Amino acid sequence: MFLLNSSIAYAMTTSWGIDLVKRISWGFITLKCPEGVCYGTLAVHRMCFSLSLWHIILGVLTLGVDDSRHTRAVVQNGLWIFKFVGWIALAVLAFVIPNGFFEFYSKYVAMGGAGVFLLVQLVLLVDFAYNLAEACIGRWEDTERPLWRNILVGGTCAMYLVFAIMTVADFVYFARDGCGRNQFFITANMLACILVSAIAVHPRVQEANLKSGLAQAGMVTAYATYLVTSALAGSPESSDSVPECNPLARAASARATMAVVGAFFTIGAICYSTTNAAVKSNTLIMSSGNSAYSALATDDPNEVPLTNSQMRQSALREAVANGSLPESALTDYDSDSSSQDDEKHGVQYNYTFFHVIFSMASMYAAMLLTNWNSISSTDHIIIIGRSTTAVWVKVVTSWLCIALYMWTLVGPVVLPDREWA
Repeated sequence: MFLLNSSIAYAMTTSWGIDLVKRISWGFITLKCPEGVCYGTLAVHRMCFSLSLWHIILGVLTLGVDDSRHTRAVVQNGLWIFKFVGWIALAVLAFVIPNGFFEFYSKYVAMGGAGVFLLVQLVLLVDFAYNLAEACIGRWEDTERPLWRNILVGGTCAMYLVFAIMTVADFVYFARDGCGRNQFFITANMLACILVSAIAVHPRVQEANLKSGLAQAGMVTAYATYLVTSALAGSPESSDSVPECNPLARAASARATMAVVGAFFTIGAICYSTTNAAVKSNTLIMSSGNSAYSALATDDPNEVPLTNSQMRQSALREAVANGSLPESALTDYDSDSSSQDDEKHGVQYNYTFFHVIFSMASMYAAMLLTNWNSISSTDHIIIIGRSTTAVWVKVVTSWLCIALYMWTLVGPVVLPDREWA
């Protein structure tokens, strides 16, 4: 549904989509704007708003559901036709909401939600970087095949090559004389990336955190540099009294190429990151789910911990042996365990958090598909323009990305007595 909604929203930005909006609105949506561009931008926000609102509704309906036996669990695991019809109904209703609402929504709600989703992506990025490097090292040690070593080394070199190419391109296109802010953003990002890479291979850091290395640092630096480049490419057009600090702002062919190439990548990346963010809710929030296990100081480190299912089965066997329960209890439990319902004794992820993530991702998709443009009105004329706020959101997010990763490096050194996952 998220992929379908994003695809429809992207289609709304094309000339075909703009003409379609004009025709199906039966004259209800009549806007005054240059070249009719506001039709597509507002249509994107309307489509993404409908999906975002729908996920909020589903999140409220699944609040407190802790297993599939709960009455409201069917809201998450069934009723697909009703949920699809509900989304369609909200999408239709979104097109009769006054434009003033979406002027406010795009500036504050959608942009804020997109910023929060970027922060969620940062947490997952750092977690993914560590897991990927650890997986490659583990496969390399287990199989002794050079393939995994080459993947690790090649991937690391590729990330730093991307960092170098984007940094040079930023200096060439966006750091001309008189563009002090752009020069500051690019230089600060470059120095921060070099610093965090040096810290990642420092002996004290690697002694405290055996997982640290250039593989994770390369991925973080490439992503942070991408955010800065995206911010500079989406900055507002320069006035006549200010030097041309964003040559891409007026290059229609360049914008079109970036939009076409980036559209499919963006939709795919959002789907991937959203699914991981939603399912890996324990990485983002402190959860006391049924699947959690915490080792005690007296536990044998070589002992494999029992899962909840194994502990329940052991308790049932002991109860049957003591005569507290009939033998049929074991048969009933084995029957339940062999069924296809793997959430009968506890959900695999937080349903409400799942929908919150998708709601924010819909806002993020809206901002990406509209190039983070802001909507304003003057004398009943809708104005679509680039926003300085969006530039700062991306730049600050890149800083937070580096700061978050840096803390995972220096944290174990500064606080050695704390247990670090």
